Amino acid sequence: MKIIAIANQKGGVGKTTTAVNLAACLSRLGRRVLLIDLDPQANATDHLGVENPADEKRSSYALIAEKMPDIKSIVLPVAPNLALAPGHIALAEIDIKLFTTLNRETRLRRALAQIANDYDYTIIDCAPSLGISTVNAFCAATHIIITIQTNWFAYEALKRLMAIASDVIAESNPQLITYALATIHRANVNSNRDVFARIQEDFEDLAMKTTIHHTATLVEASIAKQPIVDYANGSKAHKDYQQLAEEVISRVERQQNAEAQVS
Repeated sequence: MKIIAIANQKGGVGKTTTAVNLAACLSRLGRRVLLIDLDPQANATDHLGVENPADEKRSSYALIAEKMPDIKSIVLPVAPNLALAPGHIALAEIDIKLFTTLNRETRLRRALAQIANDYDYTIIDCAPSLGISTVNAFCAATHIIITIQTNWFAYEALKRLMAIASDVIAESNPQLITYALATIHRANVNSNRDVFARIQEDFEDLAMKTTIHHTATLVEASIAKQPIVDYANGSKAHKDYQQLAEEVISRVERQQNAEAQVS
């Protein structure tokens, strides 16, 4: 199972939109996908039309808060090939709860080991913070996709996130690969084009070739509580996320096959 954390500590940069729509498009391409909502706001859960569970133990909160959670009792089927571990407001308190807990950064990794053969991909919608839930996601992940809105303020905010990812690679997860994805891009705006060029220059081969363009259709889909593949199939927004899903499959599964040949 490949585990992809969708991350950025800055809100409003297309993180949740990417997590939901990448998961949905991967599932439509025949991959078995689990989406984990680690954001206390639970926007990914709402985006899929799922009510937040009343009991925090039936949410993704339990995957980090508990030593041995029953992950199969938490996961909900939401569409063919697509399941969800819903978010919960209790995630906002997870740093306090685990303040003195040993090995707290690897709890999600251990929980996901229970279902390693049940899914092809796990997509994690990280919280818009650099707290313990995001560190857990990085320790569990095989890949990170950083969503970068193509404006200078959003780009400059990446430094701390990249430092955390580097620390996780050095201390806990040396195989972790970090990609960059340009989001909410306006190709006709000079400053957006400048930031896009900077992303390509700084991340080189780790910059995704796909670009997610600015479009109101994605906002409409979230209000309608549907992924873009259902709300506006064939639209520009759907084509962007379809291309992203295909690129993820190409990059991740090509890497997986290469590793299998080496071993």
